[in-house]
Amino acid sequence: MISENIDEPVVAPSSANVITRYLSKSLSIADIFERARKTWAYGLAGLILGSLAGIYVVWTTPPNYSVSIGLLPMESSGSDLSESAGALGALAGLTGLSSGPVPKYTRFMAALNTTGVAEIMNRDHDMICRTFSDCDIKTHKWHKHSGFKARINRWLARLGHLSDPDNPRTALDLSQYTKANIQPSSDKTTRILTLNVETRDPVFMRTYLILLVQSANKYVKEQDRNVIQRYVEYLYSKLATTTNISQREALSSLVLEQERKLMLAAVDVPYAANIQDGPNTSESNNPARTLIVDSVIGLLLGSGLGILLSFMFPTFAWRMLFRRA
Repeated sequence: MISENIDEPVVAPSSANVITRYLSKSLSIADIFERARKTWAYGLAGLILGSLAGIYVVWTTPPNYSVSIGLLPMESSGSDLSESAGALGALAGLTGLSSGPVPKYTRFMAALNTTGVAEIMNRDHDMICRTFSDCDIKTHKWHKHSGFKARINRWLARLGHLSDPDNPRTALDLSQYTKANIQPSSDKTTRILTLNVETRDPVFMRTYLILLVQSANKYVKEQDRNVIQRYVEYLYSKLATTTNISQREALSSLVLEQERKLMLAAVDVPYAANIQDGPNTSESNNPARTLIVDSVIGLLLGSGLGILLSFMFPTFAWRMLFRRA
């Protein structure tokens, strides 16, 4: 019997069938959720371990505090250089002592992180040694750092021709400490400037904020006093060489005005900013958030491990157990 083979033309599958076949073989969200449901024990184990880790972190973490202080600008007094207008303003331009009036409060805010304020804090209150733990407050000797990290830092410093990491701290280090730890925020409505810091030693930080405000006030005051003193010296030199009566009277009135400002600037009161509120201390630890975050992370890691194992070992006995579940 002779059979005749006839080659039938191959019909290409439709695009809809191709897409359907691809989606059926590809990874889908529904499949992931199904695998996570069948490997629920891994998610539960991760949740328990994450909760235990959160409890351990909360238990071993020391209390953390938020210390804040609120400041308001002082009312204008006669010692503020921003009031120097008219003839004295023209005089400032001629002598090159000032390029324009800047409010005391603005200069106070700009001075908080400067080395000048840090120098005053250290000069009056020994804050460099009190701030950094590697200084002996009694002998004022700086301890040499020990450990592997300290040796690496010393080697890198010698390699890069940098200063010795064991050198005593300076006012620059104190100003950088202020900039790194104290966060200022301003309320446009009330004009209150709030200085806030997170710390584990609230007693020291309360003192630090108060001394920072006092030193910044003193820094701005000393700047004004030095500038006014230069005005006075210049006016006295002009009085010594001026013979015109009307000019001498004008110069004398300017001298009296500046002498009055020097007297007001010498009074020991807040100069540019006054403490309006605080320092206030509140606990900033949030154990509930730590527990929730660690538990969720544990749940996700456990579920992810279960899903990964279901792809890697789909024929294991535990896989069959979860299928029956």
